[in-house]
Amino acid sequence: MRLPTRLFAFGAALALLAGCGISVPPDAAATVDDLEISRELLETVVADSLDALFATAEEADTEFTDEQRRQAEEEQQRQLLTLLIQDALITSVAADMGVEVSEVDREAVRTDIVEAVDGEEQLEQLLVQDGLSLSLFDEVLVPQQARVLALREELAAGETLETRTVRHILVETEEEAQEVLDELEAGADFGELAMERSIDTGSGAQGGDLGPAPRGAYVPPFEEAAWEAELGEVVGPVESDFGFHVLEVTDEDSVPADELPPEQLDQLVSEELDQLIVAAYDEADIEVDPAIGTWDEERRAVMPTEPVGEPATPEPDLGDLEGLEDLDELGDPEGEPVEP
Repeated sequence: MRLPTRLFAFGAALALLAGCGISVPPDAAATVDDLEISRELLETVVADSLDALFATAEEADTEFTDEQRRQAEEEQQRQLLTLLIQDALITSVAADMGVEVSEVDREAVRTDIVEAVDGEEQLEQLLVQDGLSLSLFDEVLVPQQARVLALREELAAGETLETRTVRHILVETEEEAQEVLDELEAGADFGELAMERSIDTGSGAQGGDLGPAPRGAYVPPFEEAAWEAELGEVVGPVESDFGFHVLEVTDEDSVPADELPPEQLDQLVSEELDQLIVAAYDEADIEVDPAIGTWDEERRAVMPTEPVGEPATPEPDLGDLEGLEDLDELGDPEGEPVEP
């Protein structure tokens, strides 16, 4: 599974102190409404991250000049402060919904991640490759993932997911699809025709069966046809980027959220969860220490402070250090449309 890295929480390790909400206090790197993100916390996570980055460079016999090290530190300050601001927001959302996570929850998440990347050693290698530290993983990513899962379960409570089971025969031309329709009308077996004629060999070997899937699982216009068809109705030809389909809905179901696998549970509530986070960004009063950067509301990130009367200094090219995306290698995509 790919962890939902668009959201980060810091859990118990995040030192959030009461603040004035008007300007950034001397000991704060940023404020989010009435919460402070301490400068000490930011310096700690940046130091850990830079240690990992420079250790990787040394192993590759790459040397950083003093100027490159300074630029790397400034960039990591902005990127990691962005993560901590995001954390403050997601923590606030969870608190508003009464969602809490326990140490048991966090340990379960960590175990799942380690298993997903084939062990602790591989996990550390992936983190080092991205210039991230194991402490950052344990203190930031793991608690965040636990909180996201808890929020997801809270949003899904009492919900059900509608699914439809579809089988199809995929051919290259509209004429071939019409021939398939004619054969079916004459009494041919759908499953046998799928095995004989479908160029989708994966489902063809299963008699064309694509299995149960929720709304949004297929590419349009296959998706539209699959949800507009009557149960047991043969539909076609339906053209997509893959060719021409003849399809039939063989079953439909409504599955309670607590019986869904994680990927389908995510599909059920991901839009609502995203809306909560977007609203939190829009409503929050975020201030950043100008010595570190400025808060860009559109990008939702800490950006370099532009000197008055001078052009902005371009970001140094230090590789793939783009905040949340650094951890995309720790799993596989969630919620991607299934191509029939």
